[in-house]
Amino acid sequence: MTAKLLIVEDESMVRDVLRERFQRDGFSVVEAGDGRSGLQLLRSEAIDLVITDIVMPETDGIELLVAIRESWPKMPVIVVSAPTNQLYLEVARRLGADEVLEKPLNLERLSAQVRRLLEAVD
Repeated sequence: MTAKLLIVEDESMVRDVLRERFQRDGFSVVEAGDGRSGLQLLRSEAIDLVITDIVMPETDGIELLVAIRESWPKMPVIVVSAPTNQLYLEVARRLGADEVLEKPLNLERLSAQVRRLLEAVD
């Protein structure tokens, strides 16, 4: 079975790069441009893992993480943000993010973390 990833990121270029990378790795990918849309996708589709930015319009990544932990406590979540957002990254870690990564993203490391987290769920 192919794992389905949800990428929640307001920068379309970053979404495109991540989608292409994970589709090439054999994953099914759905995307959202903000946390509110991401939450709607989580409610309507069977998602296996979420990669979310923190600073976004509408619902931000912290609010999304809190909602995920309330409704899907075992859902693997990777939170990414700029290094200038250290406080947000620490808050995400304390709220239960499985992994916290700084941008610019190292795609090899991100891909390895996705595989590791999905294997841990199985």
